[in-house]
Amino acid sequence: MKLSAIAIILFCLLAGALCFASDGAYDDLTLFIQQVVDSGDIDTLLKVHFHLVDTESPDNGYTDLEMKVRLIIAGGEDLYIEFFEPEELSQIALVYLSREEVTFSVVREKAWKQYRSSYQTNLMSSLLDQFFEGLLQSSNFTWSVITEEERRVYMIDPSEQRLRLLGLLSGGGYLPNLMHIHVSFLRREGHFPKIEYVKITDRVGDEYLLLEVDEFKTVVDRSIFTDLRGKYYETFQK
Repeated sequence: MKLSAIAIILFCLLAGALCFASDGAYDDLTLFIQQVVDSGDIDTLLKVHFHLVDTESPDNGYTDLEMKVRLIIAGGEDLYIEFFEPEELSQIALVYLSREEVTFSVVREKAWKQYRSSYQTNLMSSLLDQFFEGLLQSSNFTWSVITEEERRVYMIDPSEQRLRLLGLLSGGGYLPNLMHIHVSFLRREGHFPKIEYVKITDRVGDEYLLLEVDEFKTVVDRSIFTDLRGKYYETFQK
C-alpha cells in the first residue's frame, strides 16, 4: 500500500460527511478534506498527547506522554516524521520512500537503520480497510456537530445499541465501534477552516490520544525528499 491510499481514505470520509450533511453543518469538514485530497501534500506540526492507563500503577492511575512532531506527506506517497520533543527523541526522524518501498530512520541527519516495508504496509492496509469499513457503516456510529462562534467540532461516536448487539468486539470495523473521534476546526469568515485538534478516546473516555495542530499546510517543499533519497543511497557506498 502506498501512502496515496490516504487520499482514498480522505475521499471516503468526505463522502461519509456529505451523506450526513443535510443542513450544511459539515461544510468545514468537507472543505478541509477536499483541500487535502486535491493537494496530496501535508506539512503539519503536531503536539501529540497520550493519556493512558498505567498498568504498573498500584492504584490503576494514568500516565501522560507528550511529543512534538513534524509530519510531511508529499504527493500522498512519501512520508517524513521528525521528532522535536521529548528531548530523548530529538534529532531523530522516520522516513518512508514510496518508490523504493523502504522505511528508515535518520539520526542526527544521517540515515541509520533500514526496514523493507512490504509486510508492514500490507498489514497497515488491512487494518485501515477494517477501520474505515466500520467507520463508514452508519449503524456503527452517530454523527453530531457542535457549532460555536469561532469553532466547530465534529463528533463521531459509537452506537451504544450497535455495541450491545456486537458484544463490543465482534463484527467488521471493530475499532470505530470502541472509540470516539472528535475533530475541531477554527472558523474565520472568508478563509478555509483551520484544523485545531483531533481527539480519539476509548468508549468510556478514560484513555485518549490528542493531536493538537500548531501548523498545517497543504504545500510541501519536495526537496526534502530529494535530500533524504540521497542520504538513503549514500548508505550503499559505505
